[in-house]
Amino acid sequence: MFLRKAALRPIPPYAVVSSSAIEAVENTLDDDDEALQETLDRGYADMDRRQEALALYMAEKLALTGDELVQSLGYFLTITVYLAFRESFPTRLEPVAEDAIELADQMLSVDEELRKGDPTEILDSDDVLAMGQPAILSYIQHHVHEALEQSEGNVNVDQLDVIYRALLVLVIALSANVTSPTGEVPALD
Repeated sequence: MFLRKAALRPIPPYAVVSSSAIEAVENTLDDDDEALQETLDRGYADMDRRQEALALYMAEKLALTGDELVQSLGYFLTITVYLAFRESFPTRLEPVAEDAIELADQMLSVDEELRKGDPTEILDSDDVLAMGQPAILSYIQHHVHEALEQSEGNVNVDQLDVIYRALLVLVIALSANVTSPTGEVPALD
């Protein structure tokens, strides 16, 4: 598909998370609530150690919401998305710097503005990102839709949008920090 305009950089093929990586992460998640929480907490500890700036960014976004469902969904997706990247790129995922997170957020903002300002534009920014990271975006969107259905309308949609957008920034930033098999890290600019 040809894109007329986009502020989001294309995801390099070597940085695309596979469906099998997501399945591998899902297979580690237990149906038992206590065991699931332990797995997520271990994942968060790993993220906090390896991706300190991203862990802080997501923690700040999650703290903005008072909706318990939105917080737990955001925490779950933050950790599972991070773990899917770790599963896919165990030796090629570089730490994301704070300025790279800000740049990813700015790129998403510019892309959103471009699309909002064009009445003929049929794609949203998450659609563009899904072209580059289809498995991850499908996974996120599936869980967001599932949570909306289960909540039966008792969810703060504005707060959910904040978390969803933060997850998009997370995906952009992580994607940009996967080194190529030859060891090069692409610049976000």
